Amino acid sequence: KDLIIARKDTPLSDIIVTAYPSVYATEKISDVLSLIENYSEESIPVLSRDNKILGVVTASDVVEVVDDEMGDDYAKLGGLGEEEDLNEPVKESVRKRLPWLILLLFLGMLVSSVVSAYETVVARLTLIMAFQSMILDMSGNVGTQSLAVTIRVLMDENLQSSAKGKLLRKEMETGLLNGLILGIIAFAGVGFYIVLAKHYPLSQAFLVSGCIGASLVLAMFISSMVGTVVPMFFKKIGVDPAVASGPLITTITDLVGVVTYYSLAWMMLDRFTAL
Repeated sequence: KDLIIARKDTPLSDIIVTAYPSVYATEKISDVLSLIENYSEESIPVLSRDNKILGVVTASDVVEVVDDEMGDDYAKLGGLGEEEDLNEPVKESVRKRLPWLILLLFLGMLVSSVVSAYETVVARLTLIMAFQSMILDMSGNVGTQSLAVTIRVLMDENLQSSAKGKLLRKEMETGLLNGLILGIIAFAGVGFYIVLAKHYPLSQAFLVSGCIGASLVLAMFISSMVGTVVPMFFKKIGVDPAVASGPLITTITDLVGVVTYYSLAWMMLDRFTAL
């Protein structure tokens, strides 16, 4: 195009581009995407190691590959081994979903066995069972949020260790602050609910709600750390961090929430009985 519209007295050296971006055939698709984005080019030549042109990668090629990768990551975040297609057989869908479900089943059994270890606490203070799901849901939500943020950050191949440490601190601080705010709200709200709906004495009601509030703070703080550390660990050992999927993180944070909640309930039980 430049050659066609050039004037006859324009030197050829003014038209020739000597620093045109290129990639080698062995480079990652993410590097190609970065070049196309930075140089606003519609295509990038692909070179061999001896700098001979092997072909060309267009922007549409890159978008197609990135779309496939995003679909694969989305499937992993949903606890699927591979991305599914609407028209594929039921047996194929079962094959892709079943391995993760088996793993999560055993992790769920672990969570249930931990709950059964506190059956004495539950037997003496059955009211705490009513608020277990709230603790588990909130810790799972926080862990999944941290997981999503961490996976997005880890997409940067040039991420330094200092940046990972900064991310971990930020997520833990965020989890702690959110936990404190929600813990205070739960302390007040649950306390008044137990007094008004269950007709417990004020001291006993707010002892239970204090346990719930403290559990929220600890569970959300630890879950934010887990949701950040687990994908970082997977990345460190060379496994796609998307494998640290939402269902897996949720099950782990359920375990964190159960241990935190019932341990605090067990510690306050003697005090509750005394009141």
